[in-house]
Amino acid sequence: MTLKKMIQNEKDNMIFSLQELIRIPSVKQKGTVGMPFGEDMNKALEYVLALAESMGFKVKMLDGYCGYIEYGEGDLYVCVISHVDICVAGDMWAVPPFEGRIIDGKIYGRGTMDNKGPLIAALYALKAVKDSGKKLNKKVRFIIGTDEERYYEDMKYYLKKEKPPIAGFTLDGHFPAVYAEKGLAMMEYRGVFEQEEEERIIYIKGGTCENTVPGYCEAFLETERKMEIVNTLSLFACETRHNMSVRIVETGVIIESYGMETHSMALEMGINAICPLISFLNRIHFGKGKVRKLIAFLNNYLGFDIYGEKLGVNFEDGFSGKFTVNFGIIDYDGREARVRLDIRYPVTCDFEESANALKEVFNSNGFDEFECSYWDPVYFPKEHFLIKALLKAYRQVTKDKTDPLVSGSGSYSKVIPNVAAFGAIFPGGNQAWHRVNEFIEIDSLLKMSEIYANAIVELGLL
Repeated sequence: MTLKKMIQNEKDNMIFSLQELIRIPSVKQKGTVGMPFGEDMNKALEYVLALAESMGFKVKMLDGYCGYIEYGEGDLYVCVISHVDICVAGDMWAVPPFEGRIIDGKIYGRGTMDNKGPLIAALYALKAVKDSGKKLNKKVRFIIGTDEERYYEDMKYYLKKEKPPIAGFTLDGHFPAVYAEKGLAMMEYRGVFEQEEEERIIYIKGGTCENTVPGYCEAFLETERKMEIVNTLSLFACETRHNMSVRIVETGVIIESYGMETHSMALEMGINAICPLISFLNRIHFGKGKVRKLIAFLNNYLGFDIYGEKLGVNFEDGFSGKFTVNFGIIDYDGREARVRLDIRYPVTCDFEESANALKEVFNSNGFDEFECSYWDPVYFPKEHFLIKALLKAYRQVTKDKTDPLVSGSGSYSKVIPNVAAFGAIFPGGNQAWHRVNEFIEIDSLLKMSEIYANAIVELGLL
């Protein structure tokens, strides 16, 4: 029986397993001993390892940071890497984010595309390889992480305990294969902007995680000019076509701005809800003194500029593209402002130089740098044996001759050596990562499982 047929026969089991995993809301939380990222994360990790064990694989838990599944023997191994951690779902879904509901051949839920769907596809791919009885030259290890969305602490722990693979792939990228991946940075700046005037901002809150384009932002303004703001906002929303609304409350108004969430690796496809709200506050010259300067700075230096031109960091190279800046979080409590940025920078960019430039701009506008975390770009020549093996596996299934590409994703390839990102986004396909109503097509789930099975065989025969 072919690998494709074996995977097709597992369709119902694959769907059931994915639904079960979706129902565990594995968002990173405060940890305890043995559960460094919280109870739900641990449940998700244990679920995957138990499922693999029921398939006849050897499994091992590494103190709650991660776990792995093994097939074959030997000291050298090739790997597949995925993760169970997910971003916060938010409350703007049309379907429940933790149910795994099926509609029109699609499974909906947080993590279906990033990364629980591909994880289940790869696990059943490994099962098909095992059940086929194919003899591989290398041991295969499927590593399951828990901190891919944040700081990769899971893989740091893994490398303290285990040797790295000789080759492998991670499921947080694009097909046909990713030969270059932009660098990743997470920046946070904080500043105190006191208010003494009667007209004041009580709060501005927008975004849930810096690596997601914010889909919602809200501001509470204490003011006497309520009707002026209502009327001006109506004109502003019509003029700019931004989705915004305003509510009058006893002491002022609450303004809401709606955007479209997407993964910050492709922020051009999203609509940042923070920027229109800041632009409106700037338009009506809200506030005085320090808070007025704060609004002007956020509007003039961040605003709708996703390429860092106004910040002076608009670097670009010929093959990996532009420097991008996602204004991911704003949190102002009437006194202290916190801004978090997600940055994807080109392969040839010197990020330390860019970080210094950013720090200087923010410092000169009342902010201090609170965090500067970054991970270097990843690059494989297109003729590298790993890229060639992944392309072969992809083309065997799809017959698509698309060349390998550059991605802005922040995958485990940044911290695990000898690993490239491989799927799970198909060319021109579903890019629902980090969006509301995230989904995966069942047909795509089966296709990627077949591709992953072929890739495991290709790498296992090295």
